[in-house]
Amino acid sequence: MGRRGIVGAWLLALPTLGGCQDEFPLGSWGDAPVAGQGGTPGAAGTATTAGTGTVDVGGMSGTTAGGAPLASPSCGEVGLPGAINAPGPATPSSIGTTNLYTDWSWPAPLDSLEWDLVMESDPDDDGYYWAHQFSFVNGLTGFFGIQAHGGYQQTLTERPEFVKMALLWISSGELNAELGDIQGDDARTLVVSARGTDWTTIHAKYEWSPCTVYRLRFGRDGTDASGATWYAAWIEDRTTTTLTKIGRIAIPAEWGQISRLTTTLTTRIDDKPPPVTSCEQPEPASAIFGIPSGNDGQLVPTHINRFPVPARCASSRFTDLPEGVRHEIGLRAP
Repeated sequence: MGRRGIVGAWLLALPTLGGCQDEFPLGSWGDAPVAGQGGTPGAAGTATTAGTGTVDVGGMSGTTAGGAPLASPSCGEVGLPGAINAPGPATPSSIGTTNLYTDWSWPAPLDSLEWDLVMESDPDDDGYYWAHQFSFVNGLTGFFGIQAHGGYQQTLTERPEFVKMALLWISSGELNAELGDIQGDDARTLVVSARGTDWTTIHAKYEWSPCTVYRLRFGRDGTDASGATWYAAWIEDRTTTTLTKIGRIAIPAEWGQISRLTTTLTTRIDDKPPPVTSCEQPEPASAIFGIPSGNDGQLVPTHINRFPVPARCASSRFTDLPEGVRHEIGLRAP
């Protein structure tokens, strides 16, 4: 790969690495569930392992524990919203949207994660990131997800183009990385420095549509010549059944499997211009994360929802649904 640089936070909001939002030191998750803060208990089922379950190539049409099909959320699905978050302290740093975190606790380490994602709105200008964060049992942290108005660059010296795209980031020094089905000027691999950490990254333009169900998968994809384990990222458009491989990154074999706590999160890309100066300024956005499964449908987690401590503007809320959790951000006072 061989390209390095310093990346601005508008390329990827890093909600757990710095700033005013929740922080987890890199590598601190380990392999044990962590209690949530300031959230509401979820009801996403009981952690269990399955005796049955089948998947097609790529693991994108899996079954949940016990063999039941993975249920997809529906755009605009009616549910009982939770309370909007309490505002943070009245300081300049508290002006901005409040991130949403849904923590998923798994019964065992994982070889793959699969989840549905439905963006229910398409902001005109604001940048948002809907991501699944994970760590490795003996390694560091990563993210895979979809952005609205993310800053896309082939090199870090050119002016960013704000587009819809998919991103895969793994914290570490330079790791072997390969692009998938999206090539040329529409995708790139790059080692970047952000928040004091080096990341191996893949960015690919991905023209998603609101109210379409996308099934995302992050999982093992063979080994490279050095014996490192390839972990790849895929997105399937559930309407057209088009399966797109975003790319893959080779993880040191000693890092092991994906740890037993993962988090789906929604964050505004705060460093995308213009800066936020009031709680009414951000555009509202809504998305539903489907209940994830692990190992191609063989593992099912439990979950809790939480806001960061301290919060920022009173502008976010969760809605637990039978098929997942709605994240609303940038809500404005009635």
